[in-house]
Amino acid sequence: MPAISSYEENELLTRIAEGDAAIYPYLHDTYYNSLVYFSLSIIQDLQQAEDIAIDSLVKLWQIPTRFETTGKLRGYLFTLVRNASLNYLKHLKVREKTEQEVLTDTKAETLVVEADLMHLIYQEVALLPESYRQVLELLYMEDLSSAEAAAQLGISMENLRQRKGRALKELKNTLLRKGLSDVLFSLIFF
Repeated sequence: MPAISSYEENELLTRIAEGDAAIYPYLHDTYYNSLVYFSLSIIQDLQQAEDIAIDSLVKLWQIPTRFETTGKLRGYLFTLVRNASLNYLKHLKVREKTEQEVLTDTKAETLVVEADLMHLIYQEVALLPESYRQVLELLYMEDLSSAEAAAQLGISMENLRQRKGRALKELKNTLLRKGLSDVLFSLIFF
């Protein structure tokens, strides 16, 4: 900051106390870069640091204050910037924590819905005719290959394919009547 004579310093401080906007360009030219740099050293975000510096200078006009010296004015501005920068970091942490909580809540809700859906599917599979139920249980619940399921049931691959097709068609019709979407059914079984 350029040296200010005692008279200039008094005039500057008086104009600030009176809320004289004509002195703002001088304050901007004198303090802005230092305030941005100071904020940037705390928050590591240039755009936000620039906003904080401007906001701090503007606060001088929102609440006109009488300062005894330019040193106290400077201290006041740097305190505003420090507090605003720390508040910004706090805000980021709160937002990050909230986002994590929302993701955790969403994940938990998704798991509950998924569990309810699978329960419904298992109930409906259990109600299918025995030959259909066996095919779906081996293929989807025990995750056997078609060849392994056919061998375990003692049927041909063609017979397995036909039973699977009929079982899925019957299951799909039942689940669609209960409100499951066609797309969701396709995602689960195909």
